[in-house]
Amino acid sequence: MSASAVPRRRVLVTTRTFQKMEGAHWDALREAGLEAVSSGLDRTLDERELAERLPGIAALICGMDAVSERALEAAGELRVISMNGVGLDRIDVEAATRRGIVVTRTPGSNADSVADLALALMLAQARQIPRHERGLRQGDWSRRPGRELRGRRLGLVGLGAIGKEVALRALAFGMAVQACDPCADLDFCRKHGIEVADWETTLRSSDILSLHLPVTEETMGLIDRRALAAMKPGAVLINTARGELVDEAALVEALGSGHLGGAGLDVFSPEPPAPGPLFEMEQVVLTPHLGGNTREAALRTALRAARNAVAILAGKVGEADSIANPEVLKASEGDR
Repeated sequence: MSASAVPRRRVLVTTRTFQKMEGAHWDALREAGLEAVSSGLDRTLDERELAERLPGIAALICGMDAVSERALEAAGELRVISMNGVGLDRIDVEAATRRGIVVTRTPGSNADSVADLALALMLAQARQIPRHERGLRQGDWSRRPGRELRGRRLGLVGLGAIGKEVALRALAFGMAVQACDPCADLDFCRKHGIEVADWETTLRSSDILSLHLPVTEETMGLIDRRALAAMKPGAVLINTARGELVDEAALVEALGSGHLGGAGLDVFSPEPPAPGPLFEMEQVVLTPHLGGNTREAALRTALRAARNAVAILAGKVGEADSIANPEVLKASEGDR
């Protein structure tokens, strides 16, 4: 067989933003001699749909698709799952590890975009922008007093790449910032005058509580009835991380009782959410999981996801970002 007749390894691309944009991410795959295969669907894939497309695929570049153990049973040739983003809660990393499949992600590539939205939600809630905008369109010129951000205490639950960017923006608005994160970057905190606080103190003293955590067994439902009851009366909850962090029924109760002053939510569980009480509350600002949905962030993320897939397939592990299951590499080295 001639060199030109050798079949190229195939990369399945399921994430919509990657597929819709032209850019260097496609070039990275082509220049590596890989054949990109689109999912053919303008949405996330369930496990059956993914399983149907995985045979003969060497790399998967995915978003919020259901990369379950059952789906991976069809992935005989798969060597790498490249998450086009950060969260791994839709990927069965343990199942991938058992099959010798490397899982990568792209932390920090959407940090600016998500941080921008977190501040936008704070401002929109503080100044009641959605309520006034709807009223004005209906000919209502009445105005309700809002709140300034200056002088209010922002509690950041999680101080990773996104949390740090939110902190810098909040400080520019004159807010006091405290962070609850056992792995907080203390040098960063000292440099910018950010207080490191424990969980109870953060709940009790924050005027605005902003979540920047992944979903794990420990963080699932973190904001429950007890946590909400411990929050400062009139406080505002901002969530641009994952919907599963918050007990939505408990949040509705806390808002309805007036204990909480409001909320700004970009994420839900499930997604898309069914219309419910939150949709009727004027003190709540809702957006459809668009935190990282800017062109700049999408291009950065797609390029890093493509390069991760290329690096793993080429055996250049050191060029890959944030490998979630490095034990796969150790096992393969031991087999040599």
